[in-house]
Parts: sequence; structure tokens; C-alpha cells
Amino acid sequence: MVDIGLLSLTDLSRLIRAKGLSPVDITKRYLERIATLDEQLHSFNCLRVEEALEDAAEAERRIAGGGWLGPLHGIPIGIKDLIDVAGLPTTAQAEHRRNCIAGKDAGVVEALKGAGAIILGKQATAEYAVSGTQMDLGWPPVRNPWDVDLDPSSSSSGSAAAAAAGLCAGSVGTETAGSIRDPAAWCGVAGLKPTNGLVSTRGVLPLSRSMDCVGPIAWTVEDCALMISQMVSSDPQDTGIKGFGGPDISTLSNGIRGLRIGVVRHFYEDAPDIDDDVLDAMEGSLITFEKLGARLSTVRLAEFDAYCAAARSISWPEEYAEHCDELEAHPDRFHPVSRSRLQDGREVMAADYIRARRRQASLTAEMGQIMWDIDVLVLPTNKKPAQVLGYEHTPLRQAELSLTRPFNLTGGPALTLCNGFTASGLPTSIQIIGRRFEDDTVLKVGHALETALGLRKRRPGIAAL
Repeated sequence: MVDIGLLSLTDLSRLIRAKGLSPVDITKRYLERIATLDEQLHSFNCLRVEEALEDAAEAERRIAGGGWLGPLHGIPIGIKDLIDVAGLPTTAQAEHRRNCIAGKDAGVVEALKGAGAIILGKQATAEYAVSGTQMDLGWPPVRNPWDVDLDPSSSSSGSAAAAAAGLCAGSVGTETAGSIRDPAAWCGVAGLKPTNGLVSTRGVLPLSRSMDCVGPIAWTVEDCALMISQMVSSDPQDTGIKGFGGPDISTLSNGIRGLRIGVVRHFYEDAPDIDDDVLDAMEGSLITFEKLGARLSTVRLAEFDAYCAAARSISWPEEYAEHCDELEAHPDRFHPVSRSRLQDGREVMAADYIRARRRQASLTAEMGQIMWDIDVLVLPTNKKPAQVLGYEHTPLRQAELSLTRPFNLTGGPALTLCNGFTASGLPTSIQIIGRRFEDDTVLKVGHALETALGLRKRRPGIAAL
């Protein structure tokens, strides 16, 4: 018999709607799996055990009475510990914030609760989302479920590890520079950085307000599609953005015949630190796209480093501005790595910030021009699979392993999914980039590839109880 904790969110949703599976039983099973496995993975910081079971019982009663709310009704979800959940601490993985109890739900949590989702608890992150994996914080470091000696990547580490190991049906992460996509890639799951502004950031501890975004992490692309459809912001500052619109996930299974895919080869093919297994998986994905009827071409963007330099010159001073008062008044509250990392923004001159914002506009417009004739861009998410736990303290720290940051600068949707495995059994990952508010297109492309590759029956070994 299949463990219900290892069913996809999509399968759980169908069973709940058909009244073939109880939200209470599902919630109990996830809590049992957390109790058994999370001593090794450390993916959750705190749980809502009684409240989650009460919410599940209410969902079950409502569904039994014909009041099904939608695809997330009765589905247990984890929330990254930068996002407010009323009655729970928002710690940002900082020891002195253990008692920072949220008085109200963040906008995305309001949306999820309104859709009938069951909030299981808060999931571990990097301290203030910038420390990377550290061994001496107030919580043990999150471990990668494919190999507990490896890093899950930051900063939505707990969210991705829990989704991979079957400790929740889906997770909500945040991203400023790859923090949804990178952990999703190394943990072998799907993760969507939605168009900036599609999901509310109200009630999320800020890092860089111009680049912060909130998105789903789950076992499959279809799971992420169901989640994002229920997470769309209703905040006026978001809904007023030109072109704002939620994804139409009814097209998810329509196929991609005739779709135009641009391959950003110059970002990765000649990189000296690219892993051969990553290259092989990428080429396999491109062959699959062609078999599905997509039209491939090679495209050339501005240089990778140009995007990254502009992004850092914007996000770093914004991050410092968010935390400078506490940094200066109470430097001892921050891990030395977090303190140093946040203080990097202090060195960025106002003139440099202004130039970077102009460069952002120029690079975004240039990419928009390229994508007049291209529906999506594709490239690997990372140049290497998961590395040793705490790899930031090794020479690899000097290498830019992630290929995500350019698309934080330009602000459109970016989806990551597993597209293969290395010879040693670690997941590799591809990312799919779309036009602003065309999140449904990247999800459709990702779903088509994921279905064709047929890799979603392979869970990490630790997930089998």
C-alpha cells in the first residue's frame, strides 16, 4: 500500500474532493512522518499540532457537507519561517526572535487558509535568509534528504527538504536571489519563483523589497500550479501592477507543440565548473522538448555577470537598510556570517544603486525584446548537484554555482524542476523562464517535460519509513 504521505499534492487533492481520503488522516500521517524523520532532517522549526488537526477536522466536515473550496482544501502545507502565521513565532532562524509571535497572518497565509489549506507549521531557513548553512545557530542545520551529509541549499532549505521527504504536501518559500529554486533543485523537487507581485509579500520579513517574492515548493510542477492558483495576491499594490493576472492552470496539460524555447547556452556550456551530469541532463531535456513538438533555438542574453552585478548593487543595500538599525544597535544578535553579509550593502554608494536600477531597466527591456520571439528560456538551475553540508566554508564558496540570480533582476516567472539524476543518484535540475505574468506558460512547459521524463516515482531513500 502506498504511504499517503508520499502521494503528490495533486493526488491528495483529487482523493479529498472525491471523499476517498480524510484531511484528518492525511494531517495525522504527515505529523507522524515529521516525528519519525525530522530528527534527521531538521526541516521544521515548530508545528501547529492541535490547531492543524482541528483545521483538518473542520475541512473534513465542510467537504462532507458539499462545501469543497478548491484544490487546496484539506491539504497540509508548511510555511517558511520568514512568513507570519498568527500565533507562531517568526524567527528568521535568529535565536533572539524565538518569541517574536505573529499577531496576524501574512497575506499568502490568509490566501491559503481561505482556500482551506491546513498550516502544519514553520519551516527552517538560513538566518535572516542570508547566513547560508551554519552549524552553530540555535537550530541544527537542515539536511538534504537525498544524502544527509549534503547541503539542501539556502534559504528555503526546510521547505524544500520537507517537500522532498514527504513531510508535507507542499511548502511556501521566499526568494530574493534563488532561494526557492536553488533548494528545490538540490532537493529534487519543483519550485516556482512567480512573477514579482503575483503573491503578496505583506507579513513576510523583508530582505530586499524590490526583489523579494513568495512562491510554492512541492513534489511536482502540477502541485506547484495548484498551489500558486490559490496564492495569488489581492493586495491593491499588487493587483494594480500593469499586466497583473493569476495563472490559468486549466491549460496545464495542453502540450507544448509549436512553443518557442530559447536555450541560454552561453550561461552554462563553457563554464569551467559545470558538472557533466548536469550537462547530460540538460541535453536530455532539450531532446525531450523537441520530441514534444517545441521549437528550439539558441539565444544570447547579456553576460551573466552583468545581471548579477546589477542585482547585488540593488538587493544588498536594500537588505542593509532593512536591518541596519538592529545591526548597529545589537550586532551580537547576528551570526558573524549574517552580520558580514548584511553589512556588504553598507558599502554600496547611492550613485551605484541608482546606476544599478537603470541597468536593471535596460536588461529587463532587452530580455523583453528577445522574448517577443521566444515563449520561454531554459537553462540549468545550478552548475552542480548538491554539495557537502556547509559548502559555503569550502573553496566552492567563491564559485557562483547557481544560475538563478539574473531572473530575480528581471522579475518574471522562473520554474525549477528535477530533470535527471547523477551517477551517484543526486537530482539535477532545469529552470524555465517566462514573460511577466505568464506563470501559466512556464508551468505548462515544466509539466510537459516532467511528465515526459517520468522521474517522479523516485523519492529519496530516507522518505521510505
